[in-house]
Amino acid sequence: MEFSTVIEGITVNGVDMITWGADGRITELKVMVRPLKAINLIHKMMGEMLQKIK
Repeated sequence: MEFSTVIEGITVNGVDMITWGADGRITELKVMVRPLKAINLIHKMMGEMLQKIK
């Protein structure tokens, strides 16, 4: 699945790659994001979110 959004003024483009097993359940999920400044921003935001739930 392809997606696009804007976070803090940065346009984020990405793709979710999903693999299913014979039983119809998800066995693997890969998320690819570009550009690099979007990856860095998402990394920072995810770190902040994880710190809040600790």
